[in-house]
This record gives sequence, structure tokens and C-alpha cells, in this order.
Amino acid sequence: MTPRLMILSLIALLGLGGYSLAGEAKSAADLEKEKALANPYPNDFGPAELDAETLKSYPAGAQEGYKLLRGVGAKKNCQTCHTASRPLNSRFVEPEGKDTAEKEAAVKKLKAEHPEYFKDASVWQIEPEIWKRYVKRMMAKPGCGISNEDGKKIWQFLVYDGSHRKIGAGAEKWKAHREKLVSELKAKNAKRYEELAKDKDL
Repeated sequence: MTPRLMILSLIALLGLGGYSLAGEAKSAADLEKEKALANPYPNDFGPAELDAETLKSYPAGAQEGYKLLRGVGAKKNCQTCHTASRPLNSRFVEPEGKDTAEKEAAVKKLKAEHPEYFKDASVWQIEPEIWKRYVKRMMAKPGCGISNEDGKKIWQFLVYDGSHRKIGAGAEKWKAHREKLVSELKAKNAKRYEELAKDKDL
């Protein structure tokens, strides 16, 4: 168990859920973050930022979305409710495309040309609009506060990042990275690993 999870467990045992140690009521975002930390995914054991060389290779629009995701120049960001590690190390891949039909065609092509991408869902989960769906879901959570405009830019970054870092030339490196994260979760939190494995949600 990580130090953060130990602290959260102690808070639960002391009956402080919903309140800070100073006795102040916690915000909805604070409660969401506690929930995220107490229920880790393999993603959470990975880095909370991209390396400088990778980020430098991304177009300006993707870089802007990345900065918004991490909270650079924005009051509300993804780290309001969980660390940036969760989306950056996610197995989700949404192909690039101008609409759903084009993305569906891209998935079909990937299945034909790279069937290995679809053998282990803990490494890659490739769907036409998976990031669009999840960003909307996260934006609807209590305390999120990300604007529609910023949410769209974050979504566009996640689509670009997945298509350029997780598949294609980077596929083998990504596979090794994800397998390491899954192994780390299993070693450090076997109970949570079993829960996610049972639900096929690693």
C-alpha cells in the first residue's frame, strides 16, 4: 500500500470522511480525489507528465490540451479529481478522424492490420469515441468545473497522444510500459488488482 493510500485508510478509520483534519467540510472535488486515490488503476503508477522530447514533437493544439489537462494556466483541470497519471497512462486509444464513421473505419483497419492491439485489453482498449465519452463523464463529476472549451482541447490532446504514442512506432514501448504498470498494481494492491481483473477493467 502506498503512503497516500495508508493516509486515506487512516482517515476512514478515524471517521473523518467528508471532513478535513481541521474539521472543515471537504469539497466535492476533494472527495472525488480521495475516491480516486483509494481505488487505484495501473495508470496511477505511471508518470504524471510526458517527457520533454515527446511533448516537443506534438503540434501546438495537442500541447495546449496537455497543459490544460495538467492545470498549466487553468484554474480547473483533470488533477482536480485525480492525478495526471490516470489519463496519461490509460490503455484507452481513440483513433483520429473527423467524425464517428471515420474513427470506426480506422478501428476496423487497425483490427485487420494489427490484431495484436486487440488481444490484451489491459494494454490497449481501442474504440471510436472512447476518450470523448470519458472526458464528458469526468466533466460531469461534482467539483470538476472544466469548461466545455477546455474539455474539448483536453479530449483532442488525448486522441492525438493515444494515436501517436501508444500504437504504431511506439506500440512495443507502450506494451512494455502498460505490462509493468499492471504488474506493479498486482504487487502493491493485490485486492484492487483482483477486483479490476474480475471486471476486465485493468
